[in-house]
Amino acid sequence: MEFLDFIKLLGKKKGTFFTLAFVTVLLTILISLIGPLNYGAKSRLLLIQNSSASDPYTLSRSNEYLSGLLAEVVHSGSFYNLVLASPYDIDKTHFSGDYNKQMKQWNKTVSTKTYSDTGIIEINVYHSNPYQAQQIALAVNDIIINNNASYQGSGSAIKINIIDQPIVSNYPVQPNLIMNALLAIVGGLLLSLFYVYIFPEERYDLSLWKKTKKNKIGHMIKLD
Repeated sequence: MEFLDFIKLLGKKKGTFFTLAFVTVLLTILISLIGPLNYGAKSRLLLIQNSSASDPYTLSRSNEYLSGLLAEVVHSGSFYNLVLASPYDIDKTHFSGDYNKQMKQWNKTVSTKTYSDTGIIEINVYHSNPYQAQQIALAVNDIIINNNASYQGSGSAIKINIIDQPIVSNYPVQPNLIMNALLAIVGGLLLSLFYVYIFPEERYDLSLWKKTKKNKIGHMIKLD
């Protein structure tokens, strides 16, 4: 099919085109709303080394390694156990089921991010209860600050400072409805183009509203 012919076909099939796009966006939003809406608690920590190393490159590489190590440790079972045993007001029933299910839930609840060689570790906690998100974030930060020597070999040469206290979002951040809707719009448009191209026949037309045919003879017949 030539490009110009396809453009003309789209003009005739605009009802089908927009129907598919609309349904795709609607279904994506509905599916997104099936799961729990989670608030986010975001904080940032700074790793500082009391090192005599004068080589900036060596120090930056060491920062990158240690911050990445601590960020990964947060997802470990031993770290999870420390969080549950911490004095913070954490609802342990949120992590139910056997240990494997608990760890899966934990890894969904907490995410970490590092900023290259800066030594900055970003902690994000997601929970349907904003208070619980804050409590878990506080526990995670506390353990990284006070128990990091258990996970790295530099001992007291490493110091962790909080540069951003946990800030809880005012609105749910998971799922990201705006991002999902934008992706659904793009996906819906591509799907519509593909559908119209593969099924150009009129019998495959789609519409949210049923088409009605006008009765040219009339709606009433007078009887003598």
